[in-house]
Amino acid sequence: KADLSLYNTKLTEAGGQALVSGLDRPQLQDLDLRIRDTGVADKTGAALGQALSKCANMLKLHLELSSTLVADATGISLGRALHNFPKITHAYVTFYGSKISDVGGQGLVQGLDRRYLKDLTLNLYDTSIGDNTAIALGKSLSACDKLEKTALVFTSTLLTD
Repeated sequence: KADLSLYNTKLTEAGGQALVSGLDRPQLQDLDLRIRDTGVADKTGAALGQALSKCANMLKLHLELSSTLVADATGISLGRALHNFPKITHAYVTFYGSKISDVGGQGLVQGLDRRYLKDLTLNLYDTSIGDNTAIALGKSLSACDKLEKTALVFTSTLLTD
């Protein structure tokens, strides 16, 4: 298990990219990563998605990217990474106060169509996701045969078409 919390730091893109590149561990099964109130943006988010895509044995993921500058490239990259977790059972994903829009939101939720997913919490606070994200989420959830618990929270989110 790996736990990493970075709150109110001066972490920038350079440090963020270097930090997340160390997470590319195929044996990693349980990750709790929380990055809040930092200067990281899409370069870090894309590097995170790239590193996590190598973690094929991931079972539990708790990911929070709050009050950062991450945007669509991060959502797309993380969605691709989720596709590489065939046996993930628990996913907790939070984007709060980010620049993610419908493009990144759609990419992110398309990665949630995991057959063994039992417990999903998706928090999208203060984002600009739209109808396409909601439609893609519905399709992804229909593929989750084992889903037992779901919490979807879209607060201060602009759902547009």
